[in-house]
Amino acid sequence: MADPLILHGRLVTFDPARPEIADGALYIDDDGMIAGVKKATDAAPPGFASARRVHTRGNVYPGLIDLHNHIAYNILPLWSPPGRSEPYTSRYQWPGDSSYEGWISDPANALGALAGKAHLKYVETKAAVGGVTAIQGSAKMAYPYEGWLVRNIENETFKTGKKTVYQSALPLQKEADYARDRERMKAGAAFIYHVSEGTDPKLVAEYDKLRDEDCLAPRFCGIHCTALQAPNYNEWHARGGSVVWSPFSNLWLYRRTTDVAAAKAAGMRICLGADWAPSGSKNLLGELKVADMWNRDHLGRVFSDEELCAMTTRNPAAALGWDDRIGRLEEGLHADVVVTNDRGGNAYRNLIESRERDIELVAINGQPFYGTTDLMSAAGAAGAEPIRVGRLWRKVALVYPGVPDADMTWKQVLADIAEATADPIARYLRIEHLHEVGKPPPWLKTDKLWDNPDITHKEVDVTVRIPPLDPLFHDRSYFEAIAKSPIHGGLLDRLHEYYV
Repeated sequence: MADPLILHGRLVTFDPARPEIADGALYIDDDGMIAGVKKATDAAPPGFASARRVHTRGNVYPGLIDLHNHIAYNILPLWSPPGRSEPYTSRYQWPGDSSYEGWISDPANALGALAGKAHLKYVETKAAVGGVTAIQGSAKMAYPYEGWLVRNIENETFKTGKKTVYQSALPLQKEADYARDRERMKAGAAFIYHVSEGTDPKLVAEYDKLRDEDCLAPRFCGIHCTALQAPNYNEWHARGGSVVWSPFSNLWLYRRTTDVAAAKAAGMRICLGADWAPSGSKNLLGELKVADMWNRDHLGRVFSDEELCAMTTRNPAAALGWDDRIGRLEEGLHADVVVTNDRGGNAYRNLIESRERDIELVAINGQPFYGTTDLMSAAGAAGAEPIRVGRLWRKVALVYPGVPDADMTWKQVLADIAEATADPIARYLRIEHLHEVGKPPPWLKTDKLWDNPDITHKEVDVTVRIPPLDPLFHDRSYFEAIAKSPIHGGLLDRLHEYYV
């Protein structure tokens, strides 16, 4: 339970009835709920007479919601298959590249097995550095959890114990699988599913199968959908559901992305997802820039700045059926917030152009978890420790008393990963002993079974080379990798302009 908190700043609510309060005060009660969204000069709600006041002098937004990711891989750098210059046409092609297993699958599996808790904390912190407070794509932990930092969407129940989100990264194989997920959606759950990823027209058959199985529904979230065209979206919209757009990954692998202009014209709800580090942005804040660049250079600005930003806040919350939980700054919702510095002008443009260095505070359920030293201190963050993000120092709080497994500091995270990778055999033997005595440690598993559905069992090769941890922010090496890769055909070359 957190102390009551008042955040002062420009409130950008994503509530259409009252989208912005220039000089506002966000009241967060001791249960982590928003108790008031007011002008600073208005009377405070009851119970805030002795609350902490944080004068951010910045913009206060709802926390960003990343609706498509595979977080176990986010320790890795961008991957461009050696010797390949032409784009792929289907997601079923690139996992077969000869470099894929050694560069992506094996390292992610090995670190997840050797240092699962530290691995998870690193990639969650990496998301939070970009303003993310909820992320999809962490469904295969060795045991269910609701997140030690950001909300892990598939397992988040808001302390109700009732699971409401399901996902599948691989195609459903049996009629019973479609029937199961259809019935879950009828009962109100959300289903997140990769659909028609690539440019091969044959991939539309995946969409057709979903339609024929009556799985296009209000809580259906279709990831990628790059092979679909306007008639598909027109048909789909009548049944309800959402499109999840990951433009960087699409352009990196296929040299084409989702026809989001056609999806918008059809009335589809569109959400944004960063995908994963090997072919995506480092966080959702970075992916927002890719969406903006594509909207500007190829779509004639069909989306307003507010509509782009809604893809990271209000839209994904509604897609999940969580619009009464998160996604807006509104009384009665959970206080998931991100504060950026305010450069003036349009508040939505401010978010689009913000970089990791502009993130000044991230709070989840009212708890300050990441931010500048000044704001973390003002917000009463307990146990916050230094963390370096590029040339800047921030504070992060990873230890929460009474929360299972939330017992590892940032310094310990880095040390544990370093120890596991320096002597993987010793770490493996230690883990084997823990299994023998009935105390298995957390294991962060890849969400695709060994990245190959034809393999039913495979031992983890803990002796593979695990590369240095991918940096927490979009650094020079990231843009150098973009410049070197021929597959995207130069479509991502201008992205670095957002970081100058």
